[in-house]
Amino acid sequence: MENKTNILAIEGPFSFENTFQKHHRTTDTLKSMVIKPEESRFIKWINLAGKPFLLDITVVNEENGISMHQNQRVDKDIERELQTFMKRMFGTDYRLESFYEHIRENSHRVTQVTHLFHGMRVITNPDLFETTVDTIIGQQVNLKFAATLKERLIRYAGTVHRFEEDNLYIFPSPDRVAKLEYQELQDLSFSQRKSEYIIDFARLVSSGAIDLNALWNLSNQEIIDHLMPLRGIGMWTVECLMLFGLHRPNVLPAADIGLRNAVKFLYDSEKQPQTEEIRKLAEEENWYPWESYITYYLWQYLNTI
Repeated sequence: MENKTNILAIEGPFSFENTFQKHHRTTDTLKSMVIKPEESRFIKWINLAGKPFLLDITVVNEENGISMHQNQRVDKDIERELQTFMKRMFGTDYRLESFYEHIRENSHRVTQVTHLFHGMRVITNPDLFETTVDTIIGQQVNLKFAATLKERLIRYAGTVHRFEEDNLYIFPSPDRVAKLEYQELQDLSFSQRKSEYIIDFARLVSSGAIDLNALWNLSNQEIIDHLMPLRGIGMWTVECLMLFGLHRPNVLPAADIGLRNAVKFLYDSEKQPQTEEIRKLAEEENWYPWESYITYYLWQYLNTI
């Protein structure tokens, strides 16, 4: 272990395969993460303490869970930053066994899904700027085109590094995006409004008018109240930020078509349930405070149908 740094311990259960079987990628030619299941290892460029950092983690099985080791020595300041990032990424404040116990007591149908993907930890992206911009890009466009737009932004304003046979990206910083002009994004096929939303948001973050780090200490409602007045950010965008960035366990994206389709199949419904029907089901089966985790598991279940 002399060339490694012990970063994080996570209480079991934990399945590397189930956790990483569906990880984020921008397009087929540009990835956010390289997964090496045969080594229980994942590699990802992140922005850490304002600088690019190559996250290179090996997962080691322990008696009551797993530990994660950075495959290089780092100094104490970086180690603290890295531990915070990883805790947020894997949601270590939330015990997976507590989630499973809650589901066993309240929802037989969802229990079937948790059995299928036992040990699947939810992974989020604690880079709140990237998560927010990613969500704005995805507004009212299909997933394929959203991925194409994101890749164009990264190649234009971010950084791409080769890792063995894959291209891994570093997302552009708020300062870098803030310096862009609207027309530059429009030249990359962004709409005029989306160009304005992204660059204006970056300028607010870069100037300090919006402190994204402060969101970690706010309640869900406070986050909604803080961000909703911003141009280009609606409830769907804030929900995605809480789900995919802030790792909030108690967010129910009831209007999401993927969640509604998963419920349709799992509950043998003849038609896709509407938003209010999802909310009613969640209340009847007492999904709170694990709505986000249930949603993640149902999304994964939908991929198997």
